[in-house]
Amino acid sequence: MSKTTNFVMFAVGAAVGSVITWQYIKKKYERIAQEEIDSVKAIFLRKDPDMEVTVSDIPQQAELRKVEEKPDISEYEALMEKEGYTNYSGMGKEERASMESKPYVITPEEFGEFEEYEKISLTYYGDQVLADENDELVEDVEGAVGFESLTHFGEYEDDSVFVRNDRLKCDYEILLDQRTYSEVVKMRPHQMEV
Repeated sequence: MSKTTNFVMFAVGAAVGSVITWQYIKKKYERIAQEEIDSVKAIFLRKDPDMEVTVSDIPQQAELRKVEEKPDISEYEALMEKEGYTNYSGMGKEERASMESKPYVITPEEFGEFEEYEKISLTYYGDQVLADENDELVEDVEGAVGFESLTHFGEYEDDSVFVRNDRLKCDYEILLDQRTYSEVVKMRPHQMEV
């Protein structure tokens, strides 16, 4: 016999052997899986003989209840109270709601973390005046950044503090300027009030 014939016979033998092995292993593992399924059914039937387990009893992916994106905290509070957990923070619902609506200081790394939050730069002058990028006074300092946040210069950076206001969906960068507000306004004669 020639080398070609030997090679063809070897290749055919390997292919036939692979197919036979694949079929044998497939049947073996199908049998093992079926035995496992039958044993689970037998256990359930021993617990409740009237119950018949079918594939339709297993919940399908589409039928699973979707979890709400933002769960209502009052449900959790009620459950915690019902189960007897203690509120060690001492904060009630009203206090927590007022804290959530107040602006708070964040780290420089957290600034601009949320894409849906507007990023605003403000300047805090030496005479305790807060102004925007156009040097117009900020009317509602407490509602925008909170007076308390203006005491945090030097906490993360010497000349800036970063504040997040979740209610307004804004991140504020407040830069410290040692000059007075009146000095800065005098240096800009080209700006006229309208």
